[in-house]
Amino acid sequence: MRPSRLVPVLLVASLALGLGPIAPARADTAPPLRVVKAEATRPSRASGPPPLEVQEVAGAASMPKGALLSPDGTRFYVTNFGQLDHRNVTVHDAKTLALLETIDVPGNVVESALSADGKTLYLSNFRRSSVMFVDLATRRVVREIKTGKHPKVLALSPDGKSLFAANWAAHSVSRIDVATGQVVQTFGVGRQPRGMVVTRGGKLVVANFWGASIDVYEGKDHSVHHRIAACKNPRHLALSPDHATLYVSCLRASEIQAMDLATEEVTHRVQVGAAPKSIDVSRDGRFLWSADYGVSRSVSVVDTRSWTSRVFPVPGMDRGSGVAATADGRHAAVTGWYDGHVYLVGFAGKGGHPEATKRATAAWRSRPFHDDPPPTEEAQPVAAR
Repeated sequence: MRPSRLVPVLLVASLALGLGPIAPARADTAPPLRVVKAEATRPSRASGPPPLEVQEVAGAASMPKGALLSPDGTRFYVTNFGQLDHRNVTVHDAKTLALLETIDVPGNVVESALSADGKTLYLSNFRRSSVMFVDLATRRVVREIKTGKHPKVLALSPDGKSLFAANWAAHSVSRIDVATGQVVQTFGVGRQPRGMVVTRGGKLVVANFWGASIDVYEGKDHSVHHRIAACKNPRHLALSPDHATLYVSCLRASEIQAMDLATEEVTHRVQVGAAPKSIDVSRDGRFLWSADYGVSRSVSVVDTRSWTSRVFPVPGMDRGSGVAATADGRHAAVTGWYDGHVYLVGFAGKGGHPEATKRATAAWRSRPFHDDPPPTEEAQPVAAR
């Protein structure tokens, strides 16, 4: 294996701080915030989700960031942000985490999305400010589309016709026509957009990480826009299977919020591990998983029936980053940002090789962990990763 060529830290930090112009609509012309009353969930007496354990572990590459499950539930796609020009994506068996193949593209990759048929992988390229279409049969880039500066999260419309890219340093979202590979719309949003979802009804919802707000575009051609207040650092968004509930990871508050999309009111709040970074919902909607970037260095799972949670510190994991639930929802792959591994965490006694995993992680469990970034705006290069 070739030694990894890491993205230079100073270059990445300077790119992460770049602020590009907004295209057609400016964020500062958006309607005023509509402050929504948040209703906190009463403490539940339920026992909470089952105990967790690490059932498999595998090496990924430098700074594994996002994790994504294939439509057929057999593979995890892991994007490795620290890799430059090669080994940008590692593909792992969803049961064993065995490495199946790697995907090489120019630049460095942040997040990914998959076509419904599982044949095309979409990648956001931070260094090249573009979105790449990868043919998974050949593992080659077949199309590259320039977007706003430093795209991160990608969201595919349920009909598969439009791909949205949240442009972190341009305060905008690009809508790409999948058939033509052209940017057909650019939406102005708040500061550092990241989490993003598109509902079956066509509603585009975008979390502004440094804007403490969520932008909503709906209607024909997404011409109707409003903004609602959110927690201080809304990072990632996910939808319930019926698209009625929006889940928000609140990094600073270390909690997950559930919002009724019809009323835009927060109906539930639940504490999870420190600084939840990415979230994913099981396909049946029962469990919500969180990769926790803070000092808990954990995976959290929330039972959406009882609104109870369980926080599980993952031995050896240095800063949880990406997370993807398995098809049955009883396991999740989580990536360790600094340690370079992907872990399969699941309900205890439900498969895998937990004892062998303990022996494997002993090789790096004793390494010093990275300190917390300071909770200030000056820490944006860290939050931007």
